[in-house]
Amino acid sequence: MSTKPSLVKVGVFGSSHGIKGFIKVFTEGETLNSLKAPTTCTVNDPLGKTSTIEIESIRPNGNHFLVKIKGFDTPETVVKYRGFSLLWKKEDLPKPNDGEIYTEDLIGLVIVSKETKSSLGYQVTQVIDNPAHPILECKPIQGEGETVLVPFLNQFVGDWDLANQTIECIDWEQWFAL
Repeated sequence: MSTKPSLVKVGVFGSSHGIKGFIKVFTEGETLNSLKAPTTCTVNDPLGKTSTIEIESIRPNGNHFLVKIKGFDTPETVVKYRGFSLLWKKEDLPKPNDGEIYTEDLIGLVIVSKETKSSLGYQVTQVIDNPAHPILECKPIQGEGETVLVPFLNQFVGDWDLANQTIECIDWEQWFAL
């Protein structure tokens, strides 16, 4: 059994802000409101390499947050984190509200038909970030077959059941006709 904490992506670093080394962090929801600085967290570069940073301050600013990273005091130095993901220990995050889920919890769920409730032989293998909405990458549980991409929207995805490790797909057959 792994003792490594489960990390959840809570935001993505954007451009620098101002002259004192602040950087924008874009996130969905209000997760960053619960984070208190100073604190240490993990970042993931676009190539998948993780490292640790110390956040001196964090504050909301319109549709994003402003973060000050210790040791980075100018826009020229902090810009190195642009495009990095901000990761947080899942156990330190607030519990999702009803009807919400951390996208990492979707990985491994078995796809079932909303109409028949039977397994469709696929499971979620990845959740792809997309500016409009997340996309579920679904692959066959056994053997070979097509990879299916399903938008994570109410019109295509029904309820999920973490206890039974399932997620409903609406009109599954439409994804093979595309």
